[in-house]
Amino acid sequence: MIKITPIQLFGEDDRGSNYQWFSDRTGDFILCYRKAGSSSGQHYHEGNSDYKNPEILFLFSGKAAIHWCPLGGSEIETLYADAPARIEVPINVWHQFIAVTDCCFIELNSLEDVQKDSVRVWREDFEKMINK
Repeated sequence: MIKITPIQLFGEDDRGSNYQWFSDRTGDFILCYRKAGSSSGQHYHEGNSDYKNPEILFLFSGKAAIHWCPLGGSEIETLYADAPARIEVPINVWHQFIAVTDCCFIELNSLEDVQKDSVRVWREDFEKMINK
């Protein structure tokens, strides 16, 4: 359900590298720096905000583990993303982002989108829900 896509390298020389991606979203975005071992998320989105349907993140540096389970599912699964990558999370999928290393990413949504369309369910409570 969660889709991780590497960002395409289109140029590299002794100065470094260049990557390119397409986005049809505009407006305010959130730039996040996370320390290794830290957690974000532990929520899902209902689709009340266009920019959370789906949620799109661009991981620019580091490595992350994405723990996820669709609502009504029975098991939390884990995917790993290595930068640079595009991460897409559909609505009604509980998810938790764990920084495996220090990392940097942007969310293609605003803080208002987060407040409008995030249903917080702490992992411990979510595990109780799916293990009934």
